[in-house]
Amino acid sequence: MPPGSRRGIVTAALVCGLFLAGCTGEPQPNPLPPAPMTSSTAVPSTAPTPPSGGAQSTTASPLPPTTPAFAELQATLELFSREMLQNGAPAVLMEARAGQQVWRHAAGVRSLHGGAPVQADDPIRVGGLTRTMVAVSVLKLVEEGRLVLEDSIAKYLPGIEVLLPAEPESVTVRQLLGHTAGTPYASGLSDYAVLGFLVERLRGAPLGAVLRTEILDPLNLHSTMLLDEGPLSNTLVHGYAVVGGETVDVTRTVQQGGPASDGLIASVTDINAFYAALLKGRLLLPESLVEVKGSVFADYGLGLDHWKDTCTNGFYYGHSGDIPGYGTISISSADGNRQLTISLAYPPSPLSTQPSAIALELTGLAQVALNASCRFQFR
Repeated sequence: MPPGSRRGIVTAALVCGLFLAGCTGEPQPNPLPPAPMTSSTAVPSTAPTPPSGGAQSTTASPLPPTTPAFAELQATLELFSREMLQNGAPAVLMEARAGQQVWRHAAGVRSLHGGAPVQADDPIRVGGLTRTMVAVSVLKLVEEGRLVLEDSIAKYLPGIEVLLPAEPESVTVRQLLGHTAGTPYASGLSDYAVLGFLVERLRGAPLGAVLRTEILDPLNLHSTMLLDEGPLSNTLVHGYAVVGGETVDVTRTVQQGGPASDGLIASVTDINAFYAALLKGRLLLPESLVEVKGSVFADYGLGLDHWKDTCTNGFYYGHSGDIPGYGTISISSADGNRQLTISLAYPPSPLSTQPSAIALELTGLAQVALNASCRFQFR
């Protein structure tokens, strides 16, 4: 989703109900003592059956004891999940973390045709979250002295000039990472499609293999891959859109921006683990992490978005994803201690070049829900 369209609002019912109740109170914001997490178990859901008539399940695995604020967050998110299913969403997946407290939720079906209930660790397409991983790979090249952010992209990709706008020498690596080049590309390329070519050229390997070596394998993110990397898991959540009045499966559809822009498939657990590792300094040097976060006055860093965190008077960091059939939002506190990732298969609707209204709602929902997970609020 373009950076300027990420500031959505949630429905009045949610804001006036559970959200406001969770913004203050006695819950402690600090991690609780470790306790064994209960195993996830599938139980019948009270939410309506998706349009396919298939089975559905909901899975919640809180780590006891749970603070009242964290329980409030769960109730808020479950309400949103029920509303999405009522509106025709095939599946909703979520994971929230606050210190040692962990809660996962899965409701709906993997496919409107198969009917198998979704599970909390099922992979799903997460769209724009791909860009944060690509940005990490680019910054690793900077750390190794193999590239400079202020250099023209044409310096590293000879021949790319034919695909770039006029005066390609003025398009820098930094501008591509921050979506500030300000000019359209030929052949439907996106900024991150070009950065994907850059990583592949300098590493001498396909982007999926690079991400696996640098990020996925070290963090044990086994549910994550690029769409074009190989056979897709049979547990992948399918997405749908309406084309010519018919509901069609768009799970395998390659987005215009290419795999480096929107092609990631991951579970909500993997996404939270990735952002926690990034923000805790396990993937990049401190100076590189500062670059990725960007200026406090900017709406967007280098592959990383930020929003106000009223629990700390600081920022949440993460990314949103909005592609045909799917929507995702992942936000984490600056220390990676509080996290929320929500991903869903959209209710089938006609294809559009405009951001989905649900994607905007997801962003507002995630901010308010995670803000409600702490005791004190800065106004």
